[in-house]
Amino acid sequence: MSESIRQSLAHGRIGVSFTMMDVVGHVILWLIISVVTLGVGLFFWPYSAAKMIINGITIYDSGDVRVGKLQCQLSAGQQIGHIVLWLVISVVTFGIGFPFYLFGVARTALNKTEIV
Repeated sequence: MSESIRQSLAHGRIGVSFTMMDVVGHVILWLIISVVTLGVGLFFWPYSAAKMIINGITIYDSGDVRVGKLQCQLSAGQQIGHIVLWLVISVVTFGIGFPFYLFGVARTALNKTEIV
């Protein structure tokens, strides 16, 4: 990243472009998916929610000029690998490791995010 972009981002802001209706629609869709898949879809929902939030973020510089947009590049294959890993951890720890799953989802999604 060039020094001028780095300097302008030092005092910028972010904006989020999704509405509460987008969130309601997202939750209803994933409730239907979880019922149809007998709960298996719930393991994918945190990734989808994280991607929706990340992909809705736009970055502005100190002059309120759009600098870029965040885009999460997390594929379904990467999600499945991560889900299997956390499923094993949850079983081995008798569920104690499961709350850490959401933090793992956030870390994984952010690590696969670019500014475009």
